[in-house]
Amino acid sequence: MKNTLDIGNGLSQKLFLSPRTVRFKKFANRLFSNPVTLTGAIIIFVMVFVSAFAFLIAPYDPLELHIKDRVQGPSSTYWLGTDEAGRDLLSNLLYAGRISLSAAVAAEGAGILFGLPFGLVAGFWRGKVDDVIMRFMDGLLAFPTVLLALTIVGLFGSSLRNLILAIGITFMPVVARIVRASVIQERDKDYVLAANALGAPSWRIVVRHILPNSFAPLIVQISLGIAFAILLEASLSFLGLGVQPPRTSWGVLLAEGYGYITRTFSYVTFPGLFIFVTVWALNVLGDGIRDTLDPRLRGS
Repeated sequence: MKNTLDIGNGLSQKLFLSPRTVRFKKFANRLFSNPVTLTGAIIIFVMVFVSAFAFLIAPYDPLELHIKDRVQGPSSTYWLGTDEAGRDLLSNLLYAGRISLSAAVAAEGAGILFGLPFGLVAGFWRGKVDDVIMRFMDGLLAFPTVLLALTIVGLFGSSLRNLILAIGITFMPVVARIVRASVIQERDKDYVLAANALGAPSWRIVVRHILPNSFAPLIVQISLGIAFAILLEASLSFLGLGVQPPRTSWGVLLAEGYGYITRTFSYVTFPGLFIFVTVWALNVLGDGIRDTLDPRLRGS
């Protein structure tokens, strides 16, 4: 039976929708029916938009110096104040968002790229392969996350690429464990047994059948992981082991403002506020996605 959509204004027009489109519409309606989740999604959209189009929105060039106006508070000229070199803080925050957000997304992507194959192999083949892989992942999890990232950055040097690599490696065991648990749940289901009985090779069963059905928990982890990556990037940059000049990030601005915390509140407050609001929005969005995908809550 085909699905239809009615359009008002006195006209009833039937648009044939694919089952996938219908499922997506239902998912979106359930997800954004929660006002908190909707607020989080709007905040994330705004942060991404203003960072991506900072060259149009920022009132000043982020590298433009105003030496006479160093470390000023908010004013009609500089809405959020200036930094230690007299640069407009608002402009710097908008451009810094590009680095903070893109580094967090890239780090989460690296974690998935590293952890996904380990989780698939461990969950499907089990046995000694599973034991070896998961003991290695447990060893990585035994290290405090910040300490592990500090060690990796210390070994390879301070740069944006190494920062992304370090955060991605810290995410790898988390991704591997989530994927492994999902694969174990799926590997004994009828559709997998049927594919196996028909003689489908193991790699095809894993890639074509099990992997698409194991993505739901990983989708939730992506949102929460990006939030944590923003915090970790800010922590490492605050310690001087993250983004290096002339690039800047919210963590770098927070570190610079810390030295002037008694002189003006804006220098340290607004970078911290940008981090807080973005991380909060990503967390509530992740919670909303988790609740929407949870079959126990779909009927509530």
